[in-house]
Amino acid sequence: MGTRSRAARLSLVVLLSTGIAVRADAAQAAAIGAQLGLDRAGVDGDTPPNTEYTDKAGLVAGIQGEIGFAQDLSLSLQPSFVQKKSGVLIAPSTRGGSTTELELSFGYVSVPLVVKFAQARGRTYVAGGVTVDFLTAATLSGLGSDRNVKSAYNSTGFGALLGFGVVFPVGRTHFTTELRFVQDIANMTTGTVAQATGALAPRLHSNGLQLTVGILLPIGRP
Repeated sequence: MGTRSRAARLSLVVLLSTGIAVRADAAQAAAIGAQLGLDRAGVDGDTPPNTEYTDKAGLVAGIQGEIGFAQDLSLSLQPSFVQKKSGVLIAPSTRGGSTTELELSFGYVSVPLVVKFAQARGRTYVAGGVTVDFLTAATLSGLGSDRNVKSAYNSTGFGALLGFGVVFPVGRTHFTTELRFVQDIANMTTGTVAQATGALAPRLHSNGLQLTVGILLPIGRP
C-alpha cells in the first residue's frame, strides 16, 4: 500500500507540473453549476499489527464555477462537502475468535482548484489540481458505539487530484461526468499522541477515487 501511494504521489507531481489545462468553449467562457457523486477514498499508511484497512463509499456534493482564461485554458473552483469512509478489520487475538470490524468516517468541506484540458472538441477533458480540505467531523464506529475522534486528526488537509471527464452539451448547458483520483499530500493525524484518541496510527493518508456527475450553466452571452 505504501509503495502504491508513493508512486501515485510521484505521478501526480509529474503530471501537474506539466500544466494540465482545458480548452475553454468559446460559447461558454464562464459557467456555474453543481455536482453530486461518490467518494471511495480510504486511508493508507501505518498499519497497526493484525489490522487491515478497506475502502468504503461516501458522498460528494457541492457547487462549481468555471471560467475560461485563454484559448485552451479553463479554471474551476468546486467547494464541496466530502464524506470519506474506511473500514478497519482487526484479526482475532485468539484462535477461533472473530474479526473485529470498525468504520472510520470523516466529513470535510473541500475546496478543489482544478485546471482542465479539453479533448475531442470539448466533449472530453483531463483535469488536474489541488484541494484544501477542512475537517468537520471524524467518527470511529463499531462494537456498538460511535466515538468522536476529531481531535486525533488535523483540522486542515491538502491534496492533489487527477481526473478524466466527459461532457454532454444540451444547448448551452453542459452536463458532465468525471472520474478522478485524489491523493492526500499531508499527514491526516496529529501525531503519535493521537493514537490514544482514535487515530489508529501516527501516519495516515487518504487516497482513492471519486465519481461525480455535474451541470454547468453559462453566464452571460455566448
